[in-house]
Amino acid sequence: MKFSKSEKVNIEVKKLIAHGWSYRRGSKHGRVYSPNKKFFVVVPGTPSDKRTGFNFVRDVRRMQRMVKENEVAVS
Repeated sequence: MKFSKSEKVNIEVKKLIAHGWSYRRGSKHGRVYSPNKKFFVVVPGTPSDKRTGFNFVRDVRRMQRMVKENEVAVS
């Protein structure tokens, strides 16, 4: 399945799905939801510039940290 026109974004989304995240397509952008469904990252369908892949990876890492912090706070 193709998630974005950016190859870097596609690779990252596939990695997230392999680790338990889920993908839902929207009208303009898709979303990748964390395994606990509390957090999500917007997946750009058509990248606006050459930094889109890097920005997406940054956002994913930020969400992964938030998921870990949330798991620690709940425990």
